[in-house]
Order: sequence, then structure tokens, then C-alpha cells
Amino acid sequence: MARLTRLTAIAMPPVEPGPDWIERTRDRMAALLETAAQARPDLVTFPEVCNVTGLPVEQWADMAETIPGPTADRMAELAARHRTYLCVPLLERQGDHLRNTVAFYDRAGQLLGKYHKVYPTILEMELGVLPGTEAPAFETDFGRLGAAVCFDLNYPEVGQMLADSGARVVVWPSQYMGGARLQQWVRDYGFYLIACDLNRSTIVDMAGGVLATTGQEDEQVRWGHLPPIVSAVVNTDRVLFHLAENQDKFPQMLAKYGPGLEIESHYPEAHCTIASLRDDVTMEHIIAEFQLEPWVDYLARARRVRREATEGGRA
Repeated sequence: MARLTRLTAIAMPPVEPGPDWIERTRDRMAALLETAAQARPDLVTFPEVCNVTGLPVEQWADMAETIPGPTADRMAELAARHRTYLCVPLLERQGDHLRNTVAFYDRAGQLLGKYHKVYPTILEMELGVLPGTEAPAFETDFGRLGAAVCFDLNYPEVGQMLADSGARVVVWPSQYMGGARLQQWVRDYGFYLIACDLNRSTIVDMAGGVLATTGQEDEQVRWGHLPPIVSAVVNTDRVLFHLAENQDKFPQMLAKYGPGLEIESHYPEAHCTIASLRDDVTMEHIIAEFQLEPWVDYLARARRVRREATEGGRA
């Protein structure tokens, strides 16, 4: 069924150094989230480790927070007040260790789960940040939601773990903007991507198109005419496919469902996206009925067949 979902990212620059830095940071986060909430978002994310960004790195360990903790709890209250899913990226303290964490909260303000940055930078690890080992996707009412953080974008195994987890939407809090690699990831792994940097945020379609972007480089944002908030409404009941072995079924699918399906061909990549626009039919139903094979499953099958052929060749 059509799952129209408003995805939102806040490109929040750090507050000025000085007394009460963390309290002022929380106040800015809260104020920007209140502004974003006016559009009734389904999902909001902030930039990477926003509880320490802007401070000298030698102060990071002292400013790391627990989850639950002061910043996380305040954001959870706002998630519940505005009935939105919320991604809160923090430098987290876990006992004697640090983690670069994305905490996910549901519409009731309950902790849905955490993602720990799988590939911290060398500097982070020298500061004591432990790498994560998994990239889970969590169930929401608009589809499965996952995360990667900043330097993770350079490692295809993180994107593959998210694809294997069934992520339909992925947040990417960061301290750089990502550039063309954002489009590469979505085309490789078939999910919507919300990139949230200090200075610019971008929402990327699963077929590689930029849906919306804004940031401090925009004059209207810099002059205070617009907030540093970007949103796009997407249908999350949508799946990326390779044309091979799927396109021959299009006439039959359209004959049965007509305007209830949206089929977009993305050439020359030889991809297509298919979305359900009906209230009574999901893409899971369409995939099963017509024996379609999503892009990530097609790649997985090709790897498996290659491995079997390779092993057979050795024999």
C-alpha cells in the first residue's frame, strides 16, 4: 500500500563555544525540532555526534553521554510530543568505552534501538571510540529503518549489511556531505538515504535522484529567511529492481492493477522502481504474486551462483 512518509533532516551547525555549551546545544536541537515538527514529519535526524561537534576533540571524551541520558531523554520527550520517529546521533559513553551512536526513538518516545558506527575514523579510535559490528534495520510503521555514519560511506560492506537487513530508509548523519557516493549507495543497495551534515542535508531517492537539499551555503538559510531543515515526502512502499527477468511481467502487472502501480524505468542503469499506490496491496504482495526479484536479492543470487560455479570448477 502507498506509505507516504515525510523524511526530514536538520543541518544544525554547532553553537558558539563558551559557558553552558551543552545546554545551549540541547536548546538549539529542541528549537529546530519544534520548527521541523510544524510540517508533521514521520522521521527526523540530526548530524553526527551533535553533543560534541564544535568542541576541541580533546574534550570529546569528557562530554560523552549515556543513553538514556540528558540529551537523549530530552529528544525522546520531543519525539513523543510530536509523534515522530527521531534519530539522535551522539557520542555515547558505555562504561569505560565510547561509541559513535545513532539512537532511534519511536513515535511514543521509546528507544527503538541503536546503531554503532562500524568504521570510526582513525582519530576516533585513538580517542577510544569502539567500532560497531552490525548494521541493523528496525521496524517502523513506514518500513525498516537503518543508519550508517560519516566514514561508513566508504565501506560497501556497511551498505550491504543494511540491504541484507531489509532497510527501506537509511539515515546518514555525517560531518561531510558525501557527494556522488550518496547516489552510488542508493543505486547499489536500493533504499532512500537521508544525508545530514552540519552544513548541508540531502534526501536521495533509491534510484539515485536528489529529492531535496538545503544548508548553510544557501543564502536564504544563511540570512535566516529559512531554517536549515530539508524534507521530502516519499512512498516507502517502493522497491528497486533490475529490469532483467522482471520487465517481461510489466504488461500482466499493469493489466491487473493499472494505476494502482507506479513503474518507473531508470535507464541506462537498467533499473526500475515499482511502488504500490493501492491501500489494499503491498509491494510484498506484488513481489510474491508476480515472482519479482528485488535488486539486492538479484545480486545476492548472482553471488551465490558464482560461488557454486567457482567451487564446482575447483572440483
